[in-house]
Amino acid sequence: MNFSLGSIADSDASLLGAMNDQEFLNAVDSAGPQDKVKLFRKMKGTNSSSSGSRREFEKRIGLLPKEVQGGLANQSLQITDALLYVVKPLDNSKNVKMFRDDDNKVIGLSNISSAKLEKGNFFLLHGLRVMYGVSDVGSNDPYGVNFDLVPDFIRNGEFEFKANGATIIPVTSCEAFNTKGNYRIVQNTFLLDNPKMLRDQQVFELNLEWGKPAPERSWLKAVLIGSCLVKA
Repeated sequence: MNFSLGSIADSDASLLGAMNDQEFLNAVDSAGPQDKVKLFRKMKGTNSSSSGSRREFEKRIGLLPKEVQGGLANQSLQITDALLYVVKPLDNSKNVKMFRDDDNKVIGLSNISSAKLEKGNFFLLHGLRVMYGVSDVGSNDPYGVNFDLVPDFIRNGEFEFKANGATIIPVTSCEAFNTKGNYRIVQNTFLLDNPKMLRDQQVFELNLEWGKPAPERSWLKAVLIGSCLVKA
């Protein structure tokens, strides 16, 4: 897609990640002085305008379909921070598949259906958070559970994450979620050095396995941390 300098300057997102050198030079050559000044002013503030998963998303705009890039250019779409979550029971199990194709959106249980993003949406996965809790006796549901630190039996297990028909995180020790005492990272959070774009309508998986049966009434909550697209 060929962006004008005006659309680059006016967009809430940094569209430069979708262009090569020649495309940028062509846009500059065809732009008027006013658009060049607008872009210059925007680029002066680039280092402070976005950070974290949003900045990583902007770097990967070139991976998005042309119509999605166009939506960012005409400001019908915008990039926003997002947390995707799911809760699953562990009762007496040694493994859990956190995202399943029979999942439905239910407040407190999941804001993802069928283990995939809706058509037209994309999610830049910047981190994973896993939390554990046990429900009260006689009330085996997760709604009142205080999800907190991952216990030793899970921490000593393994996990993997798959998306886009490929393995994004190969089998890895759940010790990755043991961030207690690290003031720079929220507890139970594993940050990806190389964030990955999750595509729409592509099933993703977060599977965990450990060595001994989980206690009764125990629950696990998984949170995908990143940025996604929403209508402006």
